[in-house]
Amino acid sequence: MAVRMGKAAVDFAAAQAAHATRDWTGICLIFVRNCFNVGPLSPDAAAGYKAAQFKHGTAGTPPLGVPLWWTGAPHGHVAISTGDGSCFSSDILRPGKVDKVPISKIARSWGKEYKGWSEDINGVRIWRPTAPTLPAVDLSNVREAAAKDMFRPAGQGLHERDIIIVERALLKQGLKDPMNVDGFAGKDFRKAYALWQKATVPPPFDGIPGIQSLKKLGERRGFRVIS
Repeated sequence: MAVRMGKAAVDFAAAQAAHATRDWTGICLIFVRNCFNVGPLSPDAAAGYKAAQFKHGTAGTPPLGVPLWWTGAPHGHVAISTGDGSCFSSDILRPGKVDKVPISKIARSWGKEYKGWSEDINGVRIWRPTAPTLPAVDLSNVREAAAKDMFRPAGQGLHERDIIIVERALLKQGLKDPMNVDGFAGKDFRKAYALWQKATVPPPFDGIPGIQSLKKLGERRGFRVIS
């Protein structure tokens, strides 16, 4: 059984809102697990929330396509997030039907307590955080700037975007003056980078980045190197 995640799960919910294929009265957990194409496990939403392993609280806006949970008699409630502060919920506006409503409406209408969202439902992980994409630094650009900027007028450096990423990394290492983080790879840049070279790689310590030292700096301070 292929699990639906993210937009695919929300699209299923939206289709049910437009034209329900069954009566969803009193079976919110069955509705939501069908959105994800996940099999049965917990008997109701209250038990489903208790069993969830990867829970998040109520702060912030829940991401697209995750289950939202409420506690309260008799069985709690669960709905699916649309990622914009709303959700698709069964029964909330029309008995047995599905509608998109603000997340806050569930508590206002039914008096249940909103508990937040989870990454799993009925023992199946349906959401994982996306790793942030690290900024890229071009080795050839940094080397060219380090070799030539010291002979160029201040403020007219080469490849400023790449250089400023490296400068900020050197600043975090305590090797760069914050007043000179300006995208210019002149004498001050080379002096700071030479200190990094001395701490991490064999000579020469000339302040012109090489692949080994630059990759180590990127691994330490959050950028990737392309060459």
